Amino acid sequence: MIIQSRRGLELLERCIENLTSRTSYPNYEIVIVQGDKFHGASDFSSRFPHHLLRFPGESNDSAVKNFAVNQTNDPWILFLDESIEPVEPEWLTIMAEHVQRAEVGAVGARLLNPNGTIEQAGTVVGVNNTAQRAFHAFQADHPGTNRQLQVTRNCSAVSSACMLSRREVLQQTGGFDESLGGTLADVDLCLKMRRAGHLIVYTPFAKLCWREAPSDEIDVKGEAIMRERWADVLQSDPYYNPNLSRERADFSLGKLNIG
Repeated sequence: MIIQSRRGLELLERCIENLTSRTSYPNYEIVIVQGDKFHGASDFSSRFPHHLLRFPGESNDSAVKNFAVNQTNDPWILFLDESIEPVEPEWLTIMAEHVQRAEVGAVGARLLNPNGTIEQAGTVVGVNNTAQRAFHAFQADHPGTNRQLQVTRNCSAVSSACMLSRREVLQQTGGFDESLGGTLADVDLCLKMRRAGHLIVYTPFAKLCWREAPSDEIDVKGEAIMRERWADVLQSDPYYNPNLSRERADFSLGKLNIG
């Protein structure tokens, strides 16, 4: 489990406490990555008996993740945001069931907001310009169109806020593009995995709560890179019918163009 610590020891302590008490999977290692300007090393080592990595230079999410992967040697890698908490203890076991399949490149979970709505349930590309979270803000118990929220399904991308992958797949695809950040970096990585012949899987049965999900920010430069690099894919997400909405990734019918 690779966790980037950016918001202080208190949040990190809560994250690790919840992970260790609500994870039934028996064999995992927690790796915490912090910037080289972090000044709480002695306090950290006394409170957290886990593997600590220091990332040199400015903190770039994609660069930090690539650095952590290169500094470890485990065959499976889980990227996890420090403000995410498991809801049920079987979450990692459920994700592991899929990542061990040779055809799967990455697995994403159902991420909930504290108010009981959906934060992340896979990503649809080509909606709202580049990509959008599927069923964002739906109630957690909502079935979604054709029960899409409640069934394990393939999709174009999942969030690295909770993404399980295999080292060999990450190395094959070159990892995260360090010129991209946030959601765009996640989408780019997943599309590279798909181009290499791997599936991206969303499972609703691995449920976690994202306490402090970031707000949407428009990255003009990143959007331009994605439109140039993935123009064909953004025109037609294979897991999203072309007759569905291009404004909202809620699987509702799109506007009819009559001419």
